[in-house]
Amino acid sequence: MAINRLLTDKDREELKTLIDDMFSKLPEMMKRKISLANVQQAFVLDTVRKLITYECKILSVGCFEDTAYEYLRNIPNEAKAEIVGIDPQINSDLHSYKGTSGLFDIVFSTSVLEHVEDDEEFIADICSLLKVGGAGILTMDFNNDYVVGDKLPYSDLRFYTKHDLEIRLTKVLNDNGCDLVDVPDWSGTAEFTHDGCDYSFATFVFRKR
Repeated sequence: MAINRLLTDKDREELKTLIDDMFSKLPEMMKRKISLANVQQAFVLDTVRKLITYECKILSVGCFEDTAYEYLRNIPNEAKAEIVGIDPQINSDLHSYKGTSGLFDIVFSTSVLEHVEDDEEFIADICSLLKVGGAGILTMDFNNDYVVGDKLPYSDLRFYTKHDLEIRLTKVLNDNGCDLVDVPDWSGTAEFTHDGCDYSFATFVFRKR
């Protein structure tokens, strides 16, 4: 199964133990979340934990109310990883933050990209913050039938399509020294409904060359 894919009910089942653990560690925050959307944070958390190395640096972009970030920040880890979080509601947006710190082994951003005005700049900024071999891990709202002008959830600026991910944003990766970690498979039907819209959650995972 591709890492770069649409998250489905199969992922919800496979990640159920982790989601349950997130509820046990962060009960109040998890209660505020839409149940079927928790698969995104669980995917991000699971992927980060698979990639974590001793004393690595991890950046969460859009950390406010991000349960993957709070889990990593509050649960002691044997790797002694350094967890940093940025968010415009707390301290800084990504573009302003870029260049103010060192580089990171992992940068993740859960369901943020669809809310960002300049998504290509956002991806390029993440690439610039990664060490060689470092990984970027994102999820985003996806509807391959979306065209500009279609109804969106109230806070979204867009849905993502295969063209966005396979062509437009992959070009940004390539231009900034990064590549997708595998051959993607962003195919499937919508398995999530919110604010009158049917859509899916896509993953977008890449490494710095």
